[in-house]
Amino acid sequence: MSLRYFGTDGIRGAALRSPLTLEEVSRWGAAWAQVARGAGVRRLVVGWDPRSSSGPMSEAFILGVGLGLKVLVLGMAPTPAVAWNVARLSAEGEKTWGLMISASHNPPEDNGLKGFNELGEKLEEDQERAIEAAFETLPEPTTISAPPGRLELQPYLAHLGGIDLPGDFRVVIDCAHGATAAAALELFRGGTIHWIGVPADGPSINVGVGSTHLDALAATVVAHGAQLGIAFDGDGDRCLLVDHRGQAVDGDQMVWLLAQDRLACGDTPPGVVGTLMTNGGLAQALGEAGIPFVRTAVGDKFLLREMAKRNWDLAAEASGHLIQKRVGPSGDGLAAALSVLRALLHRPAEQRWAWTFRPWPQRLVNVMARDRKPVHACDELASAMAAIDARWGNGVRQVVRWSGTEPKLRLMVEAQEAAWVDQALRELESAARCDLALA
Repeated sequence: MSLRYFGTDGIRGAALRSPLTLEEVSRWGAAWAQVARGAGVRRLVVGWDPRSSSGPMSEAFILGVGLGLKVLVLGMAPTPAVAWNVARLSAEGEKTWGLMISASHNPPEDNGLKGFNELGEKLEEDQERAIEAAFETLPEPTTISAPPGRLELQPYLAHLGGIDLPGDFRVVIDCAHGATAAAALELFRGGTIHWIGVPADGPSINVGVGSTHLDALAATVVAHGAQLGIAFDGDGDRCLLVDHRGQAVDGDQMVWLLAQDRLACGDTPPGVVGTLMTNGGLAQALGEAGIPFVRTAVGDKFLLREMAKRNWDLAAEASGHLIQKRVGPSGDGLAAALSVLRALLHRPAEQRWAWTFRPWPQRLVNVMARDRKPVHACDELASAMAAIDARWGNGVRQVVRWSGTEPKLRLMVEAQEAAWVDQALRELESAARCDLALA
């Protein structure tokens, strides 16, 4: 049975509108507690980003949990801090789950519920399915609840360690007016740091700043002659870079830098996990370096499963989710930024950007549609994909999927020749619009 409410990254939608009205969020809290108790969970760590709706939603959720679980409030914090605390507390002997109230890189009017299991990883589909079933059948939750306990952010920051930049190092850091704003000020020290996207501010989160809006960061890097820029998203589970010229550096390039840095230190990664969207140039570069590479479906939970299966410790998505299992249980923008800075500083200044791989031409087109018609039922699209395969074979790679969090059909084409990419995308988009009855 397919999931009705959960997508690739929890439950997400317009804040305070169904299925995220305050009454429903309270019922989600009751459902979460029921399923967690059945799994032997006794504690729940709750955090949120600075969106205006996050505070009321956290209160409603905790009210719904009632006396079912001991709630430990982390407060406004990056998503990875919730995941890290969950894993730490579970390892101490009492099974703990986590809940982050955030819509990640989405605009301020959205919000969502992200769940973490005792490993600090996203909930499994069967757990999400059980929560949905409980949500559908539970009556209105009790208004009786115990006062929550408090967790401090400092142990998580101490674990990351921070960095002291050289005096002549100039960097721009964009916190997207989100959950990393206060933490980043503590972790990044020394050098010359220019800050944008600070302080944390709910109405401004992800608006023209952050990892999905790199123009402001790029312009500031160039204007100040900085060595690089770093951008986090609203909840801090991803980051992206721009180089000294203001050019974007995505998660594929960042994980290639980390892999090279480990190679140089005699600590060769056993392998790297990517997704269907990972650029073919990264797969080629890793192969030439003798590092195995595999792809999964899009979503960090799929990366984590593959990592556990192979006992690998490094994974990435081009969007900026980098997972370093040695550092934490989940994608962590702050940890990724710190690791990338350390790796760059290991290199001579004149070779600081001489490590990137040549990406294969790749382009993504999003087709907005209210009707999420299954891809396998899109006949025109299937015909177009077959024709492209017949024409170019392995020279073109196509990925067609619905976004897990937004009403968008994503069409991605990657090829060894840029002209092939453009032609294939025109054909795919035309076919998709026909299947979805769009003008």
